[in-house]
Amino acid sequence: MKVLVTGGAGFIGSHVAEAYCARGHEVVVLDSFVTGRRENVPRGIRVVEMDIRSPSVREFLASERFDAINHHAALINVPDSFRRPVEYADVNVVGTVNLLQAAVESHVRTFIFISTCAVYAESRHLPYEETHPVGPGDPYGTSKLAAELYVQMYAKQYSSLRSVILRYGNVYGPRQQVYGEGNLIAVCIERLNQGQQPVIFGDGMHTRDYVYVGDVAELNCRVLEQPISGVFNVGTGQQRSVLDVYATVARTLDAPYAPVFGPPRREPAHVALSSQRLQQATGWMPKTTFDDGIQRTVAWYRTQLQKWDATPAEHSLDPATGADDSARVGNRPR
Repeated sequence: MKVLVTGGAGFIGSHVAEAYCARGHEVVVLDSFVTGRRENVPRGIRVVEMDIRSPSVREFLASERFDAINHHAALINVPDSFRRPVEYADVNVVGTVNLLQAAVESHVRTFIFISTCAVYAESRHLPYEETHPVGPGDPYGTSKLAAELYVQMYAKQYSSLRSVILRYGNVYGPRQQVYGEGNLIAVCIERLNQGQQPVIFGDGMHTRDYVYVGDVAELNCRVLEQPISGVFNVGTGQQRSVLDVYATVARTLDAPYAPVFGPPRREPAHVALSSQRLQQATGWMPKTTFDDGIQRTVAWYRTQLQKWDATPAEHSLDPATGADDSARVGNRPR
């Protein structure tokens, strides 16, 4: 199949593009390179620099005739979304609608939309299933939920368009960047590797569902190649606290440094996702243990950190960070 991966120069998107290429699909990456990195894209994959909101997207899709679109491009940082809610709505909602319209006009058959567990209403009943009530508490999650509704509406109105919505938990692994206040694992690795102390906001007992990026890339291949549709959670069903994550990273790095605790932030206390629906539909289950995933991630960072500029070492528990996943798309870099 000929597949367009938006945000394909970002963290998760580049792994998905690489996996598609390895399966023999013809892959094109579309990215605005606000945060995406050209070195993330494997050799042999064509790259197009373009904003998903651009009117040129429709002309581009019409000329290329893609079979499928895998839409990872988005603004993804929860704290940042409170500072820039209009931009999050513009990129994540308007950009997605622009792609959907271009997709139906150019007869794309499959649209895979990457969403987030941030669309769910906070609850003590875990793990969340796809039937759990939605009710995002931040502009990021709200923009993703609005985009989901557009994806579902387009699929309903155009029977030739198969839609799949994937609600990611916290994806981690090689190529993940530190986004100022986001990406706990990346922050801990970078800071501890430099002999410094990461800042943990709150008491460190908040939990998230961490899933390794290689497993997520494999899932995206199954979703592309199998005739399924609907909304699916992507997680392990297990919770890990901030302190547990920190301890695992510190142990892997053999780092003796203790974290520094800062004031708490506005965020859900606990998140875990049931992927039972996905397992039943595709046979997919995450294979990588957390310890193995951290070891692989640390090994990659040790070869890459010297190439990256220093960034502020703070974190938040943004759902689906890098949901981002993905390279952020927009005109204003941070």
